[in-house]
Amino acid sequence: MTGMVRYPLAAALVAILIGSAGCCSTPNRNIEQIRNTAGLSIPSFDSDVDAVCDPPLGWKPQPLKSTANHSDQVWLSPTGDTAYGVIHFRMPFPVGQNLAFIGFLKQMKKTQGEATLLDRRDDPSLPGIRFIAQGGIYVIRANLLAAAWDGWAVYAGTLKSGPILPNELDFAIRAREHTRVGRLQDPGN
Repeated sequence: MTGMVRYPLAAALVAILIGSAGCCSTPNRNIEQIRNTAGLSIPSFDSDVDAVCDPPLGWKPQPLKSTANHSDQVWLSPTGDTAYGVIHFRMPFPVGQNLAFIGFLKQMKKTQGEATLLDRRDDPSLPGIRFIAQGGIYVIRANLLAAAWDGWAVYAGTLKSGPILPNELDFAIRAREHTRVGRLQDPGN
């Protein structure tokens, strides 16, 4: 009790700060969410990969890579050592995440010559699979999601033989975590 009487000014300031927290111009975002988007662009729907993408500010979009069954949009950091990307792929029939994951690694091995799985965790909060895989050129830290005929791998990547720049990798991981996939994510829908 004496602590409250002893520091009335501090208690009043805490009450004012708590009461003013709702005055932010971004409703429904807590301070942690706002801090985690610092340095990221304004999210926008990219129809090529069927996702709301949130690349880091100043990162350059690369030309879209696509085939009849997949599209891969990549944004490179200013140094070129780190990437944030979204791969949207179509599956021959609706499969679960495990089969989509196996198919993804098979395709990675085909295109990069190597697909060594370094870590894998099922994450019900995605819902999807979080994994780290090393290809012949890149190491990707990805979230894999599957829904009916569609699958996505949203990733933060670094060059296998290049330096890992922690600040850039942090931006790519935060961009990955803010990416939302699927047609229902389109604000224009």
